[in-house]
Amino acid sequence: MGENINLVRALINCAEKAANIARLCRSNEELLALLVQEKTGAEANERFEHDFKTLADVLIQETIKHEVGELFPAMRDAIQGEESPNFTNKLGDKVTIVVGDTEDETSACLGAVLGDHKAAANALAAGVHQKVVYHNDKLGDIPELPADIDYSNLGIWIDPIDATAEYISGDTIFTNFPGITSTGLDCVTVLIGVYERDSGIPVMGVVAQPFGNKLEELVYSSSLYWGICLPTVQAHNCNFGPREDQRRGQIGIFSSSEDSKILQRFLDLKYELAFSAGAGHKALKVISNDANVYMLSKGSTFRWDTCAPQAILRALGGDVLDYATSVAEQRAVPIKYLAPDANQMVSDSDWKRNANGLIAVRDFETLKELLPKLKAD
Repeated sequence: MGENINLVRALINCAEKAANIARLCRSNEELLALLVQEKTGAEANERFEHDFKTLADVLIQETIKHEVGELFPAMRDAIQGEESPNFTNKLGDKVTIVVGDTEDETSACLGAVLGDHKAAANALAAGVHQKVVYHNDKLGDIPELPADIDYSNLGIWIDPIDATAEYISGDTIFTNFPGITSTGLDCVTVLIGVYERDSGIPVMGVVAQPFGNKLEELVYSSSLYWGICLPTVQAHNCNFGPREDQRRGQIGIFSSSEDSKILQRFLDLKYELAFSAGAGHKALKVISNDANVYMLSKGSTFRWDTCAPQAILRALGGDVLDYATSVAEQRAVPIKYLAPDANQMVSDSDWKRNANGLIAVRDFETLKELLPKLKAD
């Protein structure tokens, strides 16, 4: 079935449906508060004192898994995401979020989480089952994929709402850098990345900003970017020109928790430092030429954070690299998405983590002076 449908087009439509669901949930503060549940234990990100998942996160993830699995059954068992589909309702009942074959089935499942809020369950179910075809004058021409592509060798990593804390709070803080927001809804992204299971190489990616364009108060439309990097097909819609402010030199973008010694090495190279939320958003700033490099020395991102932007950067001639290995070997060593061997004793969370940190670049020339400086004692 899938060979008659362009996978990238299908993922773009899924990303826009995800954005619609995210906007629907975010448009009503009471509904948003209702949907939030704190992550605990192994699900929580150690970088944050509190970490949250939302029903929007889980619903988006399960919607994408359901739709792609229906269209490309050979991929169904290799579609993974950040969130556990399990919720606990107010009565203490554990509910697994499942997208049904019909709107009524999905509404009934959501109703088990939302209790008396039947209107909210119905509205969310309608969003899940709505037919969405994304059109935008910046989408570009999506090329045909190779006829012999082996869908059974492709896997997907989904981050349904990256920067969940920003999504919940909505508070915006701007930086002094054009195009770079420190916190806020602009930092929220939907990330869908496709990789080859045998090589671990990302080959297709879609990054959507559900709140990329503010049309009026509380009304937004998406900004959406895609890339393909296959041996015979390389394409993208990321035709960004030079940075708006040409007076500035190199710009590095970082998490606010980055090690001060690392930051000083960038300052020594005359970089200006920008700080922003969301791994997907920071990678997108490199894709869009608003920053020259995104670097994280800690192992606090995961495969779902990097697979989609890495595929796009590869289509642009860049990549997302393993920070520790690239610095130690003084060469570009890309992050790969290989599952552990059956004999490897690796915990579920550890093999999904980018344990060695990352360096995202659009231009490999950036690494010539950067890698030696990062290795300096």
